[in-house]
Amino acid sequence: MQGDIYSYGILVLETFTGRKPTDSNFTRGLSLRVFVELGLNGGELDVVDTQLSLGLENELPNANKFSGKTKMDCLIPLLRHGVSCSHKMPSNRMSTGNIIKELRCIRESLMREYKTC
Repeated sequence: MQGDIYSYGILVLETFTGRKPTDSNFTRGLSLRVFVELGLNGGELDVVDTQLSLGLENELPNANKFSGKTKMDCLIPLLRHGVSCSHKMPSNRMSTGNIIKELRCIRESLMREYKTC
């Protein structure tokens, strides 16, 4: 089960970065997880797929009401979520119960932001 959680975490990171774990840029100890973790810790969000924000604007009817800051505020917890699920050590990965709780919190936060726009 811990292997499934790892795979899920990597899938989350792939989804929001637009990069694969086998990307040719990931060498010398740099991995998709480390790439995202460094981006989050450094305050730089260059890790987010630039096409993602364009896609959101086209798919959600009121997405244009979201500011760039609001979108990033929603993506940061999802990236952290993916990092938490993809720790090298299985004992450090989130449990399935905590994954569900966290996703619900992220969804509720997003819905609050969406309703205030």
